[in-house]
Amino acid sequence: MKMKINFSKIHGLGNDFIVIDEEEKEIVNAKAEFSRKYCERHRGIGADGVLFMQKSKKADFLMRIFNADGSEAENCINGIRCITLFKMLKDIERGINKDEYLVESKAGLNKLKVVKKNKNKVMFELSFLGKAEVIEKNNIKIFGEDIEYIFVDVGNPHAVFFIKSSIENFEVEKFGHLIEYHERFKPKRTNAEFVNVLNKNKALIRIHERGACETMACGSGSIAVYLAGLKEGIFSDKEFVEIQQPGGSLYIKKESNIILLRGEAEKVFDGILEI
Repeated sequence: MKMKINFSKIHGLGNDFIVIDEEEKEIVNAKAEFSRKYCERHRGIGADGVLFMQKSKKADFLMRIFNADGSEAENCINGIRCITLFKMLKDIERGINKDEYLVESKAGLNKLKVVKKNKNKVMFELSFLGKAEVIEKNNIKIFGEDIEYIFVDVGNPHAVFFIKSSIENFEVEKFGHLIEYHERFKPKRTNAEFVNVLNKNKALIRIHERGACETMACGSGSIAVYLAGLKEGIFSDKEFVEIQQPGGSLYIKKESNIILLRGEAEKVFDGILEI
């Protein structure tokens, strides 16, 4: 007998997710296998990852995220906005109207508030309450060349590369894959961001996500780029900095040691999966 699973497809600047409600009970037992199968874009639903909404003892809900390769990630800022939109729309169906949510992930807590909403699309301001630390500035050898990076921990690992040449035609997959699996970053591997700084308030980035290859956007990666840029004296610490990526822009600012991030999330459709 087939089991029916309700899901929503939601994206944050093109970084897309399958979202499943497990607040009442666990629906998917083999989460890694499920994610590998249904994130596949030709024979599955297609997504960068799967988000599971579960009960939390210290927040409105808990988010678990599994990448397209089946690995479980500690955190995902785009994912948090997407799953918060999912929760908010569920609440509205029940007659509950909330503009603020506290979300737990493996990396800690995040507070979100609605800045602007239009049906299935919402602009959130996220207060990043978790770990945010620039670990080191170092070099790694890729294709026989020493390349400088800044390693940042925002609950998940990021290697940030400030590139002088245009990233428009940069071989993100070629370099990103080698960086992800580089000996330096074992055993957890790393995300990688390639950055062109335009001015003190704007940068262009492309992202190679651990377990998902190149994605259209990355929230935690944008925070990592912002922190690395602050450390290097590149970005303004007085106003929002625009981090533009293929899927759109996120806006980040530090206030009283809290990192604020503004960005949209949009529900694309609801579906029923029979397995």
